[in-house]
Amino acid sequence: MLKNILHKILKRTPINSLKIFIYKKIFKYQIGENVVIGKSIIKGNVVCIGDDVLIRDNTTIVCNKLTIGNGTSILSGNTIMGSSSFKIGENSRIINNHFIDLYNDVTIGNNTWIAGKSSQFWTHGSIHTKKGNKNLSIVIGNDTYVSSRVSFAPGVTIGDNNLIGLGSVVTKSFLNTKTIISGNMATVVKENIDWRKNW
Repeated sequence: MLKNILHKILKRTPINSLKIFIYKKIFKYQIGENVVIGKSIIKGNVVCIGDDVLIRDNTTIVCNKLTIGNGTSILSGNTIMGSSSFKIGENSRIINNHFIDLYNDVTIGNNTWIAGKSSQFWTHGSIHTKKGNKNLSIVIGNDTYVSSRVSFAPGVTIGDNNLIGLGSVVTKSFLNTKTIISGNMATVVKENIDWRKNW
């Protein structure tokens, strides 16, 4: 009860140093140096936040275990919520107004952007949710760019150094590297292309 009240107070607290102090001392979160947390909610049984992390206003993160790597930014209006774990690597970005369902785990790699706005990551909802016979976690690799309004189905894995095009609906895994993936349903539309150099 007390912790729920504290979370509501922390969401409105403008003083970053006080917020970090309470998260560390009362909630026992591990928080690195130069971390800035805006008017947002962070609730987890285990929370590990690296150095130079930025979390902007109006973001809600509720999960079992939260891991945020060094130099990563999570901007405004994001909802990351469920009873499983969320991990994002170093120097990655989640821009604005994305939704990540944590019925199962979601892992995002290093130097990866969840760009634009309004992408959705779903880790439940198939027949496998009831049967429990398939891993429905989502994994997004390193150095990958996810454009606006991309929808991910449960159980999808995306390999390293790929680009997911605007509005794509990703219903299966793509394990290759250096591809552009786009469409509804998403397919590989270009191969052997490094989006960081050629896009």
